Amino acid sequence: KKTKKNAKVIVEAIYEPPQEADPEAAEGFVILEDPNEENVENLAKMLGLQRVGWIVGHPPREEGFQLSAAEIIMAAEFQLESAGGIEPTPFVTVRVTVGDDGNVVVEAFQVSLQCMEMVAEEALDVGPNPGFCYVNETFSAIQEGKPSPTVENNFFLTLVPINGYQSETFVSKFPRANRAYDDRAQTHDEMKRQLSKSGQSGWSFIDLLSDFSLLLYLCKFLDVSTDMPKICRSVRDREVPLDDGYKIIISSMAGMDGSY
Repeated sequence: KKTKKNAKVIVEAIYEPPQEADPEAAEGFVILEDPNEENVENLAKMLGLQRVGWIVGHPPREEGFQLSAAEIIMAAEFQLESAGGIEPTPFVTVRVTVGDDGNVVVEAFQVSLQCMEMVAEEALDVGPNPGFCYVNETFSAIQEGKPSPTVENNFFLTLVPINGYQSETFVSKFPRANRAYDDRAQTHDEMKRQLSKSGQSGWSFIDLLSDFSLLLYLCKFLDVSTDMPKICRSVRDREVPLDDGYKIIISSMAGMDGSY
């Protein structure tokens, strides 16, 4: 389908797949096998969500160096997948780093259709200078009327504005998956800590349950094909009450007294 001009991307949830740093890899990291992958995809569909971007974090870089060649190529591959070809897509690449003042810097980008086309044709490679994409020797790139063996990464990038957004459906309080070094892990105790706030400060049970990380955790214990669709329907549409049976089951799992 065609993407509307100036379409907005609304981020409702973030999932971090298992990964580890690898200085030998062009991207600087490797994605590990993810036992949650199928549940993540199924849960997103049940909640009416789809992938709209990916986030790359890195230490400070020299001024003007936004994304590496490996990141440019990966961004193009993701956009190609999202669009189903060389077509406009709302899929974005979000860069997170530290500014000169020590504060977090967050920027969003898209690569151009030309970049998508060149990556689809396997015309771009990673080379010794990460600030440039190297043109495969079987292709030619013309810059200022002359053949060029490289293309500066920023040539392919378009800055996407970011606006603040507060979800009216989802919260993000439960510990995230795949964070081995966090001081909080996904446990039944953490589920109790979150859900026990029901009835306080205006929170309802379904409000606190509407957390992508918590719902994904529940997928390990409830049937993804029969139980989770019913729960997700109540999350998506607050006019559909959550069955009391599920409240009892989930509260029992969390070790709660049943006050919900």
